[in-house]
Amino acid sequence: MNNNDPLALEPAAFLDLWEQKYFLGPDFLTWLWINSEINGNLLNLKPVKASSQPPETFPEAVELWFESRLTLESGWGGEKKSVTCQTPGTEWAEAHTALRQGKKLTRGRLRIRTEEKEWGLSLSADTLTPQGVKFPKTFSPGEEAEDGEVGRFMERVALLNELTGILESLFRQFLELRLSADWESAELPRLNRWLDAQ
Repeated sequence: MNNNDPLALEPAAFLDLWEQKYFLGPDFLTWLWINSEINGNLLNLKPVKASSQPPETFPEAVELWFESRLTLESGWGGEKKSVTCQTPGTEWAEAHTALRQGKKLTRGRLRIRTEEKEWGLSLSADTLTPQGVKFPKTFSPGEEAEDGEVGRFMERVALLNELTGILESLFRQFLELRLSADWESAELPRLNRWLDAQ
């Protein structure tokens, strides 16, 4: 361990810190799912300052919905309990019951759509890193990028940057709310009212 590094932590201290902050991932995914249900799948966005995407091209809103395989969990270590739900609609009733039992969303398959593009991806509360990304089709059948393979690669990089910018914007909105007094006084009651109506 480098003792000169002010950010260096002993392994036990790192695990304690990770365990203390782990709630943010499940809280975010649960909030994202419920908000997509409450708002008819339409979520507003704010550009992320550090994003590589110019603010004027950043979408003002996206459609977002969880389409399959929600995993909800509660507890920690040997006490962990989980339930996996496969399909939306009336099948989400099992997921609603899991929420009432104190479980939170830890993994799900979702779709994000802007006016022109649509991505499919999985998100896990552990890392919040998009996995199994299905990219929008940017070329018609038989059409090729001008630069061939390099052009297709660069297009995918741009699409991945756009997707991560959208996810960063949503996570930033969640964090601002989660760390504010409004979380306990307004947001949690709003989410609970939605759950009670299900």
